[in-house]
Amino acid sequence: MKITVIGAGYVGLVTAACFAQKDNDVTIVENNQAKITALLQGIVPFYEPGLEQLVANGIADKKINFVADVAQALKKNQPDVIFSCVGTPSREDGSADLSFVWQVAQEIGQQINGYTLVVNKSTVPVGTAENVKAIIQEQLRLRSANVPFDVASNPEFLKEGDALSDFTNPDRVVIGVDSEKAAQILAQLYKPFLKNPEEQLVCMDIPSAELTKYASNAMLATRISFMNQLALLADKVGADIEDVKKGMALDQRIGKHFLNAGIGYGGSCFPKDVKALIHTGKEHHLPMTLIQEVDAVNMQQRQLFFNKIIDFYGDTIVNKQVGIWGLAFKPETDDIRCAPAIDIIAQLIAHGAQVIAYDPVATSNMQQLFKNTVTFAQSAQEVVKAADFLIILTEWHEFKAYDITKLTQLKDQVIFDGRNCFDPELMQEQGFCYINVGRNVHHQNTKKLFLTKKQARTCQPPCQTA
Repeated sequence: MKITVIGAGYVGLVTAACFAQKDNDVTIVENNQAKITALLQGIVPFYEPGLEQLVANGIADKKINFVADVAQALKKNQPDVIFSCVGTPSREDGSADLSFVWQVAQEIGQQINGYTLVVNKSTVPVGTAENVKAIIQEQLRLRSANVPFDVASNPEFLKEGDALSDFTNPDRVVIGVDSEKAAQILAQLYKPFLKNPEEQLVCMDIPSAELTKYASNAMLATRISFMNQLALLADKVGADIEDVKKGMALDQRIGKHFLNAGIGYGGSCFPKDVKALIHTGKEHHLPMTLIQEVDAVNMQQRQLFFNKIIDFYGDTIVNKQVGIWGLAFKPETDDIRCAPAIDIIAQLIAHGAQVIAYDPVATSNMQQLFKNTVTFAQSAQEVVKAADFLIILTEWHEFKAYDITKLTQLKDQVIFDGRNCFDPELMQEQGFCYINVGRNVHHQNTKKLFLTKKQARTCQPPCQTA
């Protein structure tokens, strides 16, 4: 098929590269010429394993080409399908900013000359497709043009770090349509990716498809916040959240996914989509009280984790050299949007600490936020050698596989692990003061003394000394 993808961001590039892989002719609309130039040179502007090569293959095979605007795309190659993959960032009130979506709809209405299926792939609130349709119709009226078209919803379900697998081997593809023709086109387009199309292709009305995206992300966010709040209770009552998780996960009604305790979720999707769902509820006079609490727990979790550090060190945090492992909001991505590391580092600096940080791929993004206030290391080992104590904020595999005997180079022998990367009993045996999330029962009998020039503290979880 002839496909136009509007937006060369995360969703747009993954969508274009994967469709091109299946022998579709894909035109990508991107108004940032510098980004187009970089892409033509094989440089993808963000980290996603395998995507750079896939884009390069599409360009080499002449299955992917770039243009600067919608007019060029439709003049060059009248598409069968247009995917709108533009950003929908949060406004201050939590609502989704749809200005780019409206602009795309207007440009499409000004340019289409034959039947076109317009697909919203961006995450958008319920009712967006209806408004897109109205905008296109108005532009056609102004042109006195009688051009048939359909608008559909096809939300993306891509995990950063595993997006290509999610797209090419999806557990489901959700399409919201109001015409049989639109349904048939999307079914044909996605069929090469589906092992069992009858079960995996979920066809529904458009409002249901729009809501499904928000519902899915809100459910996953809820599981994360639930486990994080439960981890706080585990520390209070002397339980191990990892054992609790195992006991829950074997229940088939619950399963094992998204049950890891930590310092909360971040990224471009969960925070934004949770807030947008809350705002939608307010618009319809239906407070989403459960989702509001999910959001509140998530923000509270990172603050409580930082409080443990201050409870432990007090005023002696001033001029401490604090090592940070992990800056991205999750492994296998360079995305730092809403990353807990941003809040933790900012508060450390505000308390007078010196910070040296390392991340396998997200360093350059974080440097833009903390240009002159943070030292950025080239390796995990460099951090350990320089730091008084260590904070782990992203569960990269290289951190989890790290030789813990080398951690003895930390001057204070203290580790705050926000992602539970290590076995607490093993860490205790090695002589570390290891403070984590929901597994601090293993420190209840610890007699190790933490010594500084000003004070001596018993190494205990702060939440148990309160």
